[in-house]
Amino acid sequence: MPRPPEIDLAIALRRATAGIHAEIEHLPLMSRLTSETVTLDDYRYYLRAILAIHAPLEQTLYARLDASVNERLGVRPKLPALLNDLDEQGLKYNMAALTVTPAIALPNDLSATIGGLYVLEGATLGGRTIARHLRRLIGEPLGSTRFLDFHGQQTSASWKAFTGALNTLAAQHTLVPDRVIAGALAVFDHVYKRLESSGGA
Repeated sequence: MPRPPEIDLAIALRRATAGIHAEIEHLPLMSRLTSETVTLDDYRYYLRAILAIHAPLEQTLYARLDASVNERLGVRPKLPALLNDLDEQGLKYNMAALTVTPAIALPNDLSATIGGLYVLEGATLGGRTIARHLRRLIGEPLGSTRFLDFHGQQTSASWKAFTGALNTLAAQHTLVPDRVIAGALAVFDHVYKRLESSGGA
């Protein structure tokens, strides 16, 4: 009897999270950031808001990630880039307070964790587009935008490698697709609620 076709986990994730992803893009803070009237203050407001969300979330996810799986996925923390951008803008932050903030009630298993990392990695695609938009309208005062443009010219290649690794891990039954999707949805929901509560600039 022929085996059923393997799931394309990357496509399944994109379809399952399309709705909440669109909702995040339409939040006041993100709409302001992508508008034609965006200002440097809007960008600085975004940096403060995203730090409070990203720092504890990233630390929670990476603490659960096995080194060998990390290597296969080719992911690395983005918090240093975000802190660099805050420093460039002269913005103060309290890392001690951020590291003790509970990130999210996410099941502590590999599949859910990688679902969460899918959200963080996927954000680099939109981040590069936003960075170009901000450079066009704000120019030099924007600084290096290392967080938004994390992978730079390698953004597409990095995403292709990441999603390829996702599909390989799923085909090898290292990941449970439904658990990966549930983890991604939980993190997207967490990000949405936190961004919504942060308001707009």
